[in-house]
Amino acid sequence: MNTRRLKQLLAATAFSAVVAAGAAVPASAAPSANPLAPITAAVASVSDGGSTASTTLPVDALIAARNAGFPIYEAGQIVVVSATKMGAIYATEYRRVYEVDALTSPTTKFVTVGATAPDNFYVVDRHNQSDIVVNMRRLETPWPQPFARLTYHTTPQTWLNSPLVQLQDDGPSIGIALVR
Repeated sequence: MNTRRLKQLLAATAFSAVVAAGAAVPASAAPSANPLAPITAAVASVSDGGSTASTTLPVDALIAARNAGFPIYEAGQIVVVSATKMGAIYATEYRRVYEVDALTSPTTKFVTVGATAPDNFYVVDRHNQSDIVVNMRRLETPWPQPFARLTYHTTPQTWLNSPLVQLQDDGPSIGIALVR
């Protein structure tokens, strides 16, 4: 099984647990019986090889996920951690979103399941492994390349994300991330 398919399968499996947990949330926390159903259906369809990446979801589904207690993170800047003639290693910054009003901003959002991640972190993608790292900073010693080399502290956590689907009314793209 290829890595992409495995990631999709893990994300869909993890999100099934989210839906089961979300169904147990009191009615006062969510406006409908299962407001997470549109996200579940979209992620399940994409993980089964469907093409629902262009499907739109209501913003209420993202708000319901937050109200159900699932952490939501938004993607920030992408930085070059190190670069050589052989290529570069990149890291994507993620920040936890606490404010309901910030859920409709145009940045990509992820509803996370699994372990709790730090409020601010980076995901370093290398060798089909997505490590969660913190304290990203420039290396003290000068680096004789056009890129400044960055260093960081590695956590024992990893980040596996699902394909993105689009929220309606020009809302953000949304995915599901499994933090282990």
